[in-house]
Amino acid sequence: PLPRCVKPGIGMTGMEVLKQGRWLDARRLEIAARTLLGVGAGYALSALLAAALSLALPMARAEAVMVATMLAFLAYVVFIIWAYAAANVWRLVGIWAVLAGVLWLVKAWGAQA
Repeated sequence: PLPRCVKPGIGMTGMEVLKQGRWLDARRLEIAARTLLGVGAGYALSALLAAALSLALPMARAEAVMVATMLAFLAYVVFIIWAYAAANVWRLVGIWAVLAGVLWLVKAWGAQA
């Protein structure tokens, strides 16, 4: 038994948490979900942004690709920060799905022009 002043999971080593069998809790799952969203979906969104902007920007093709790529690097960082700052993970998923759809349509429209 732990003393009353020690809360389970706080100040414990990784092995102690694993031994207690409580290593997979809701907080850790939410952090894992936000990490996967930030890294995976953020990368996909920034790639879509780069493709859509490179087709939509009204400048020479090489310059448009360079500007779109630089903006996509900035957007990737913003998406990762947004993944951790959002209050609700499911709302974030919905917003990013709509954003991906819009970027996909802009990319498809720009490829036909």
